Amino acid sequence: MIFVYPFRVSSLILSEILSVIPNCRNHVIDFNRNKFWFQRMIHTLKFSVSDNSEPQFSLQDYGSLLRHLGDLRDINYGQSLHSILIKNGLDRDVFIQNNILRFYAICHDLMNARLVFDEMPDPNLVSWTSMISSYVQHGFNDLGLQLFYRMFHSGLRPNEFGFSVALKACRITGNLMMGKALHGQILKYGLEFCGFCSTSVLGLYVEYPNLDDARRFFDGIPVWGKSEALWNTLLDSYVQAADAEEAVELFRQMLQFNILPTCFSYTIMIKLCADLLNVYLGRSLHGSIIKVGFETHGFVGGALVDAYSKLGALHDASKVFCSLEEKDNVVWSTLLTGYHKIGDAEQGLTLYLEYVSKGYELDPFTFTSAFNLCSILDSARVGSQIHCSFIKSGFLLDSFVGNAVINMYVSAGMTSDAYKALLEVRDKNEICFNAMIAGFIFNSEDIKALELFSEMKEIGLIPDHSTISYTIRACANLNMLEEGKALHSHILKTLGNPGSNLCTGNAFIEMYSKFGGVEEAKMAFEELDMPNEFSWTTVILSYTELERYREALQLFHDMLLSPAPVEPSQFTLVVVIQACRRLAAPDQGRQLHAYIIKAGYEAHAFVGSALIGMYATSPSDIYDASRVFSYMPEQDLVSWSTIITAWAQHGHGEEALRLFLEFPHGTIPVDESILSSCLSACASLAALKSGKWVHSHIIKSGFESHIHVGSSVIDMYCKCGSIEDAQKFFDGMEKHNVVSWTAMISGYAHHGLSEEALVLFHRMTEVGLKPDGITFIGVLTACSHVGLVKEGLQYFESIQNDYGLNVTINHFACVVDLLGRAGELDKAEALINTAPFPSKNLLWRTLLGACNKHGNIHVGNRIAELLVKLEPDEPSTYVSLSNIYASSFMWDHFVEVRNRIKEENINKHPGCSWVEIAS
Repeated sequence: MIFVYPFRVSSLILSEILSVIPNCRNHVIDFNRNKFWFQRMIHTLKFSVSDNSEPQFSLQDYGSLLRHLGDLRDINYGQSLHSILIKNGLDRDVFIQNNILRFYAICHDLMNARLVFDEMPDPNLVSWTSMISSYVQHGFNDLGLQLFYRMFHSGLRPNEFGFSVALKACRITGNLMMGKALHGQILKYGLEFCGFCSTSVLGLYVEYPNLDDARRFFDGIPVWGKSEALWNTLLDSYVQAADAEEAVELFRQMLQFNILPTCFSYTIMIKLCADLLNVYLGRSLHGSIIKVGFETHGFVGGALVDAYSKLGALHDASKVFCSLEEKDNVVWSTLLTGYHKIGDAEQGLTLYLEYVSKGYELDPFTFTSAFNLCSILDSARVGSQIHCSFIKSGFLLDSFVGNAVINMYVSAGMTSDAYKALLEVRDKNEICFNAMIAGFIFNSEDIKALELFSEMKEIGLIPDHSTISYTIRACANLNMLEEGKALHSHILKTLGNPGSNLCTGNAFIEMYSKFGGVEEAKMAFEELDMPNEFSWTTVILSYTELERYREALQLFHDMLLSPAPVEPSQFTLVVVIQACRRLAAPDQGRQLHAYIIKAGYEAHAFVGSALIGMYATSPSDIYDASRVFSYMPEQDLVSWSTIITAWAQHGHGEEALRLFLEFPHGTIPVDESILSSCLSACASLAALKSGKWVHSHIIKSGFESHIHVGSSVIDMYCKCGSIEDAQKFFDGMEKHNVVSWTAMISGYAHHGLSEEALVLFHRMTEVGLKPDGITFIGVLTACSHVGLVKEGLQYFESIQNDYGLNVTINHFACVVDLLGRAGELDKAEALINTAPFPSKNLLWRTLLGACNKHGNIHVGNRIAELLVKLEPDEPSTYVSLSNIYASSFMWDHFVEVRNRIKEENINKHPGCSWVEIAS
């Protein structure tokens, strides 16, 4: 039996039935026209209760009332009416039973609906179909299919509606086998061309990746049997499968067979244009839409606005938007989102203000679009005003809108306001926390990011890989390696292998690399299932930073030959080029250059500059560096600076100055590196006039106040012989550093102004600057030129004892020269013997020069024989020895040395001088 309340007709119940009438009047039924019908029903109900006479209502009247109550979802009055029908014995009629079943199904009371069905002695096709449809409509597809199977084997033949319901259940449950069986029965009964059946069969087949069965079924239907729904269903399936060619061909066939596309057909095709990012196809389709008059249709026009917005064609989207007769909130939000996508926040906010001024009712989606626009405008004032408007409108922050508000405040650097917004969000999810954590990190508030991550876990939210990657970055920024390792272990326990997610895996590689943990970085790299270009580049860079260049090159080789080859980016190539440069591996460098040409990266500025730097390290490869520079389609500042510096450092001052003349001063701003290199070139050439020209350019460019450039100016004037200009420039500098003081001290020393050099050195120490090793070379040179042996030795001792600097071979050479000039050759030789260097050739040659000055044949001859053994092909040794013999008038020995030079073909490189010619 049905579970209804015990019922006895009374005035109370009659009043309740009468109360149904005004409720119905408020809905879809005009009961003024049915007033007599309801009065007659009430009268009959009263009469039936009082004298047990037969009711005077027809079954259709009761069925109509049940349908009305079902439409109202009024379960209480429906059950009351059901009780009346039971009392009057009317519930045994199959028509009434079907209406009662329908009533319970509409009211979501499937249990009572099934009890009614099970108590029916002889359910008809409508009964079976209604019960099956009720199950399917409420998501009980398996129960619906089981009941359909029972109906089929009861001998009843399903109609087209019953087949369509069963096919829908097969489609939802993925039961393709049963769906094909039903298709066979449809063919058997000749229902394949019925609208319900054909649409349902096609709907079943298009759910599966292979659309061949769907297309074969569609092609088997004659043109007259293909409804608009069939065309649109197949068309949409091709669009969903991103099969643009078949979709366009099917749309063309519609036009060919004179099937006028509906607004839904055009909407489907518009979506295809957006998915394929094909603006040309979109505009062509737009032209057809204008011809058929659908452009102002809200559905089609809205789709066009959405497509043009996604394609970045906001001008077209705006034109379509303006032509729409009716604009709902969706199309406004769509256009606002389009402006956000292309980054035109000002135009987007102007549209938002127009939206508000026209009195449209704001909704959360429109506010979200406005918040997103403010996030790229970086305007805290406008964003705060819109946030206030959102609050005044009575809306509460949910996770969707809250995420937009958080991002808006974060982009403006207002992390405190963003955090307040997070606290106000109802039902906070991982996305909101992720946005806030990212905001803290981007604004260098890493500790707060870690605290929020802990709070997120405490409330039971599971962080996703994106949140974890941000947290790992925070650990790296705070030098919290142990915490990062603990997080790594936690992820392994909770989320499994992090290598399945590139975002997390790359974050671990980056963290370990930052701490120099190259082995840990390599392990994290090897855990990745599919490492990308960033993964490879990061781990290669970690090896180069630890000067493990060979391993870095091997990793690059593995990258190119990996099972899933990854194409290196410009950044990868620059790192590998640097490894070849540091390793001094010219052959590998040339092989890499060949790969770069083949891959088409040679024209890239970063790669080209790195190649120039690689070749420029060796004097013999400087011309290769020049060729790379000349082949670059566009030289940037880095490439110009690299090649000019290379020529200057390798002693080709003329070429460096020639390139500086060709430098595009009008389009690329010069930098201090280029200017310093040009000054160095002038100094090496002793080209004072050119040096002054470069100095004038420095003044015009505003680099005169740069300490590095200023030091180069001093060095240039000193080496060009204009010590007065050097001193004048030095005195005019606002700030000094060790380099500028050293340049002036060295200039004084080399010009024989030793007293000035030493005074300047003491001034330098008095102002609190600590001299470096090069400063002491200038000081020792100054002592050497005036014979201050005692003072020179004291300065030499103070290098390490007082200043903690390393004593180099150049310092020893200066002291040897100091002692040699003073004639103390024995002390000089003793000092050389104590020098802690594996090769002392420079020191012996310095002492040999002193022997030449003092004409000490005995010591000079002995040192020369030692140098001949150490450097048999060094011509300066023989020249110095011959000069000693000549100064002592030992011409026989002089001739003997000269003949030996000729016989053994020991050639001295010819010297050269630079002369500036007035133009």
